[in-house]
Amino acid sequence: MTFLDLTPGERSPERIAQLTALWERSVRATHHFLDEAAIQAIAPEVPQALREVPALTVALDEEGTPLGFLGVAGHSLEMLFLDPDHLGQGLGTQLFRRAMGQHYIAQITVNEQNQRALDFYLRRSYK
Repeated sequence: MTFLDLTPGERSPERIAQLTALWERSVRATHHFLDEAAIQAIAPEVPQALREVPALTVALDEEGTPLGFLGVAGHSLEMLFLDPDHLGQGLGTQLFRRAMGQHYIAQITVNEQNQRALDFYLRRSYK
């Protein structure tokens, strides 16, 4: 596995499309509290958020396929999404540790209805 730290200028339309598709797969697997209308309402905003988040780290498999991504703005973790096939395998922890090594993360944006994500951050002493 490799990690790419992409500046806004390094984010190609193809990469944004890959990450948007990954976001949707992740949301469908983990955000059971969102109905189809809510997912469809949020989806158009995702590419812009991916283009604009100041720090974006992408985890890639050996073929260069994105397995997960994490975005940081200032001292805030704004996004962390994983391919559903890689949940519970340590990828989120690897991305998070990498972000902590590069940024001072004082705040995390998480939907508290996503119990799995909430538990992930609580285990890391965030409240």
